Amino acid sequence: MNSNFINILLVEDNLGDIFLIREMLKQTHTTDFELMSVSRLEEAIQCIHENSFGIILLDLSLPDSQGLDTFLNLASYASRIPTVVLTGSKDETLAIETVRHGAQDYLVKEQVSAEVLIRSIRYALERAQLLEKLRQNEERLQQFNRELKERVEERTIELSEKNEQLKNLLKRSMTDHLTGIANRYSVAELLEREWKNALRNAMPLSIIMMDIDFFKPYNDTYGHPQGDECLKQVAHSIQQTLKRPKDLVARYGGEEFLAILPDTDRAGAMVVVRQIQADIWVLNLFHPASPIRDRITLSFGVATIIPEGKTQSTTLIAMADKALYLAKQRGRDRIEYNEPNA
Repeated sequence: MNSNFINILLVEDNLGDIFLIREMLKQTHTTDFELMSVSRLEEAIQCIHENSFGIILLDLSLPDSQGLDTFLNLASYASRIPTVVLTGSKDETLAIETVRHGAQDYLVKEQVSAEVLIRSIRYALERAQLLEKLRQNEERLQQFNRELKERVEERTIELSEKNEQLKNLLKRSMTDHLTGIANRYSVAELLEREWKNALRNAMPLSIIMMDIDFFKPYNDTYGHPQGDECLKQVAHSIQQTLKRPKDLVARYGGEEFLAILPDTDRAGAMVVVRQIQADIWVLNLFHPASPIRDRITLSFGVATIIPEGKTQSTTLIAMADKALYLAKQRGRDRIEYNEPNA
């Protein structure tokens, strides 16, 4: 201890022993001991509540308590105060149990000298001081861990929210705001992914390009709000026709749409495109300005390829676009298929 003054509580009912202990404590010239003595355990507990003590000297044989229970009962009220047991019992088992439960030392009265008692007190105080520092460090470490955990949780929530925001932003950036389907930018990403998959597995990949016939006259007749509604209905109809999760429909231009059909050969693509055409007819959207029919119709260009070698995905786009051009050139409201190398 750094302090030269130590307040001691002596719990002892034998007046002779109290006198001897006082005399022993007087034999040191480096530390001032202030001794308060009580004869009963209940008095000791009361004193602990009312005073501050640096150490407790405890006899286990008291009028109101005996043996290990004496220490345990006192320790439950004074767990932070170092306690040295100073008793008449030479019971080795009791000594071991008492120290195991937290006593700093176990001294037998008839074997104690002033030197032994003072050394035991000093060692007990030093150990208690060290334990208190360890306890404080542990509390600080636990507090730090709690704060770190809270910060990690807060940061995790923050990052999760930001990640969700980024996902939403990405989704919005890849979605056509008018129709709610994918936009032209998402086509490039998905087509490239499916192209690589088809190349790796030697599987066919098909594309359907679609264009609403004579859409400008429709807008001129009904106005852009009605034109937007028409685009929404067409987009929804195409999307409903595509049944597989990997199939994608996108708004590729103003009134142009594109469907990507992974693992789909020519026959499968033709089944899909004919169903799209039939579903558009069922919409029965009146278009009196159309020179071919009085309803909204679409022209379709279909292409299929099994990727190989250094062929690029843009090749398939170009093939479908060429087929669409032919469909328009040959009268519209029709389907044209572009054979590879045609």
